[in-house]
Amino acid sequence: MQRPDATAASDACRVVLVDDSSVIRGMVTRWLEQEPGIAVVGSAPNGAAALSLVARVDPDVVVLDIEMPEMDGLTALPKLLAANREIKVVMASTLTLRNADISMRALQLGAADYVAKPESARDPNAAETFRRELIQKIRVLGGPRAARRRPNQTPRAARPLAA
Repeated sequence: MQRPDATAASDACRVVLVDDSSVIRGMVTRWLEQEPGIAVVGSAPNGAAALSLVARVDPDVVVLDIEMPEMDGLTALPKLLAANREIKVVMASTLTLRNADISMRALQLGAADYVAKPESARDPNAAETFRRELIQKIRVLGGPRAARRRPNQTPRAARPLAA
């Protein structure tokens, strides 16, 4: 039986979270799952895992940490965009001078936006600001999924792979 809101769910902005901190991935997933019109379709602990995941789940928005082991966000960013020019990438980084410079470099490489992660979980205002800004950026960049697809376009995940 199809739920009455199934169409709305299929039109939801599909988000992938990429962060080496399982705590951050879990926290952000809980925030986003409470938001109507946003669906977390996967998460990855580093850029290498994100490349494989994004190819499988066809997200609209990727929230990408900058500093991660194995493959950092700056290395993964151009690879993600080369694999799917339609996705929007929001860089997430702690607010330090060094990371601000890196965030600017990420924007030059094609990131759609960035958001400052709080440096400490001890400041509830910083966490709430991060949550609010991240959700706003995802909504703006992701928009209604149906509006971004051409009428007869087959979703990437359903397209046959070239031989």
